[in-house]
Amino acid sequence: METKKVALGIVGITIFLFGCVSSTRSDPGTSSCEMHLLGNGTSVRGDAYKRLASVNTASDCCAACEADRGCMAWVLESQPVEDGLPRCLLKSIIGEPYTCNQCYGAALRLSSPPSMAPTPAWPPTPPHVPAAPTPPPFAAPRPHVFVVIQDDLGHDDVAFNGNDVNLDVTGNITRLAAEGIILGRHYVHWHCSPTRRTFLTGRLPLHHSEMLSGVATDDIDLRWTTIGQKLKSVGYKTYWFGKGHTGYLSVNHLPLQIGFDMFTGFLGGAEDHFSINRFQGNFPYSDPSYSADLYGRRALETVNVYNSSSADAAPLFFYLPWQNVHEPYQAPKTWPSDQDVLRGMLHASDQWMGLLRTSLHDKGMWNTTVLFYSADNGGVNRGSNWPLRGEKHTNWEGGMRAAAFVSGGFIPPKLRGTRNKMVFHIADWYTTICHLAGVSGVDDPPVAPLPVDPSNPQKDIYGTNSFPAVDGVNIWPMLTEPTLYDSSNITAAHTQLWLSAQVLLRGRYKIVVAQQEPSITNNPPVYGWKCGGSDHARCDTSNSSSEQWVDPTPAQSACGCAFKDRSHLVPCLFDVVDDPSEYHDLSLQNESLRADMWRALNLSNLEWYGPGHSPVDKLGPCDANCSAAFWAPWAPRHDGQNYPICGVPGCN
Repeated sequence: METKKVALGIVGITIFLFGCVSSTRSDPGTSSCEMHLLGNGTSVRGDAYKRLASVNTASDCCAACEADRGCMAWVLESQPVEDGLPRCLLKSIIGEPYTCNQCYGAALRLSSPPSMAPTPAWPPTPPHVPAAPTPPPFAAPRPHVFVVIQDDLGHDDVAFNGNDVNLDVTGNITRLAAEGIILGRHYVHWHCSPTRRTFLTGRLPLHHSEMLSGVATDDIDLRWTTIGQKLKSVGYKTYWFGKGHTGYLSVNHLPLQIGFDMFTGFLGGAEDHFSINRFQGNFPYSDPSYSADLYGRRALETVNVYNSSSADAAPLFFYLPWQNVHEPYQAPKTWPSDQDVLRGMLHASDQWMGLLRTSLHDKGMWNTTVLFYSADNGGVNRGSNWPLRGEKHTNWEGGMRAAAFVSGGFIPPKLRGTRNKMVFHIADWYTTICHLAGVSGVDDPPVAPLPVDPSNPQKDIYGTNSFPAVDGVNIWPMLTEPTLYDSSNITAAHTQLWLSAQVLLRGRYKIVVAQQEPSITNNPPVYGWKCGGSDHARCDTSNSSSEQWVDPTPAQSACGCAFKDRSHLVPCLFDVVDDPSEYHDLSLQNESLRADMWRALNLSNLEWYGPGHSPVDKLGPCDANCSAAFWAPWAPRHDGQNYPICGVPGCN
């Protein structure tokens, strides 16, 4: 064991660090050391600690470190506290030089949620971020930026949210989460395309629709500046490897025309994981490789050939939207047939995540890399969102609160291994990444929209010359200085946050007026909890095909559940901090709050901006017959896949 003495800058406290150096790990399970952990921890310089009882000497603390199966770092405070004894603490931040090379699990076993504050008295003060001047561009060096979207990932399908059963198939993702900041309340849309369009444009689905994109649809206004175009304008090399599903009515919607230097992927929403219906650059592309292997290999090859030693080398921006774990449920052919298929799909993408991290580290790029990771929506079918209610295709937390984190060597060391509980949305990534890249995150229309008119809900506030501005905000200060916001009781990046036409968040409160509009989905919602909510045991994800749903009680079904019959809407009001499982409707206790939030949601919905707004000159000529002839050479082997109709070469 190596002993290191570190001065923390806190008067009267000296800490000795004892680093576990074993590179192997015993059988999975709770170690004897962990059984002695008391409480939810204290705070030293903002780092999370847990106390180990009955350890009073440095040698005992060292022994505890050796015994810990998670290979974590234990520290002994030499200054006696409280009961007159020094404290042996588990340091739950993973970072050099306190961990072994291969063990990363123990830091993320957060089996006991922190105690929740009582519901504040009415009227509550909504969280408010004080107005501030636009921050200056981020100082050099500008980081490499990786954005990873995991398709249909359940909130509890990953070990970093406490599911140790899946630690062996999400080990690299778990490590990345432990090296960064886990996002406890990170929101996305309840299904796929709107989340992806939101990331690319910085705009909520309110401002490009909640519809799923077809292949040949106009869902991103070509007047908008995508995140790829923003970063490319300031010298980034930009890459997109993986799923598309954002609408490609025109060739000008394809990735190479909206800011990306290279694209390998597919344009639709789902396909066979060994499909040949793919695109590379601007043209169809046939490669029968397993999806995660194809996209992971492309990303790794690009990193490996990057000349990181060149002083004028351009920073990199990678958009890596895995197809995994979306249906069809297919694992790589090397995955044992008697093992759970969803776990095999997780493992496939997880291995490439590990290889990418290793390559970035070996090339000296890791310390200047920031990585954003999120699901695109909640898990569905085989996925587990425990303890959250619902799944993908629902307005419950299980459809919209995503498993997410921010990682990379660019994350300040004091924040590695922490959880941030502020309310964020994937729209915020656009503005935050622009800030890190040193480019403005503003993308305003040439003419401001007209004000909404509640007396005229059909009023077109945009006309032909306006469009919605970016909705996302720069959350980097909230990620890197969370205590400043905690001390001001600021719990959200937005005073209120539109999540769908039926859902609004205001700090800890969430109103659910109904379930999704039936016309925009073929999937009816569910109303209960897979495996139950917070008062039930989590799902056994070693067998993801086992679905044990707990239905709501009549009282729990009395609000927020309208679907096809929308003649009588009864909203629910939840405190999703105290009640993340959405068990208890608080409407009777807070009628004024519910009414105010419902009114605010309705006003927000008047800002609706749907698809089909790209100007003709941006789309190019649209000739279905001519475009079909252009794509005909690829059509036979691409199973009749749709292609862009407008702007096709030779179609005038």
